[in-house]
Amino acid sequence: MSKQRIYHEIKTLLAVFVFTFIYGLGVVWFLEVATEPLYTGGIPGIAQLIRSVVIKINHYDLGNIFLGAFVLLSNIPILILGYFGVSKKFTIYSLISVLIQATMLGFIPRIDFQIHDTFTLAVLGGLLTGIGIGGALRFGTSTGGLDIVAQFLSLRNGMSVGYVSLLLNVLIALVGGLVYGSGAIVAYTVIRIIVTTLVTDKIHTSYNFLKVEIITKVPENIYDEILVKLYRGVTILEAQGAYSRDDKSVLVVVISTYELRTLKSLLKQHDPKAFTIITPVKDIYGNFKRKTIV
Repeated sequence: MSKQRIYHEIKTLLAVFVFTFIYGLGVVWFLEVATEPLYTGGIPGIAQLIRSVVIKINHYDLGNIFLGAFVLLSNIPILILGYFGVSKKFTIYSLISVLIQATMLGFIPRIDFQIHDTFTLAVLGGLLTGIGIGGALRFGTSTGGLDIVAQFLSLRNGMSVGYVSLLLNVLIALVGGLVYGSGAIVAYTVIRIIVTTLVTDKIHTSYNFLKVEIITKVPENIYDEILVKLYRGVTILEAQGAYSRDDKSVLVVVISTYELRTLKSLLKQHDPKAFTIITPVKDIYGNFKRKTIV
């Protein structure tokens, strides 16, 4: 394994620890300490919901260890789906994240910051969980659970990861509100979901696409590098400068946002004077490969 590859793996592993820790703090220190129940998304949210139902019916608190155990056991079939349907490395890193997450939810003490406003706790909790989810996805892993399902659906249908998670998690808020008969719980949890979704999609950009048009006099070296290093198709158009009358080529390529840094590096190396136009792409039809990060 090359030094560059080892560095990449170490960086990804560190990202797993850091962003899972941020996600866990968002749940444990903000959502869990709210006076009115605030539900996080995915599997931990389902665990919170089950605990709420038991408290409501039997007046018995399953405790924090239940949250960690439920997260760990429930992720097993989902990790299998990720292993075969998304990416093996993606799933292995996600497994590490699930183990850290389960430990934090089960054993990290709840700290009361004396924030008694549920709205503030919902926003802060949503912000931290969004950073955790989006950061993990950006580095080619996830916090497990429904994020893996969302990633699977994104690869198949090109849907926004945050949008898919939003649909899957709103149901948790609705059921939680029904359990306690409180519309406020639904409202605050939906606020948390919206903040999480916006932050997730802002950080995680692997399924946002760009059309790049490169006007250059030396197209050969550039499109060869794009074909090999980015593995993206390139369309070549012949052009002429209106002022200089020099013959030029326009290279048109569609890439994922996270590939832009590599493309800029290639242009700097082979033609620093290339005139480049970058345009956001709303949707793509046809032969375009949606790639996993890992």
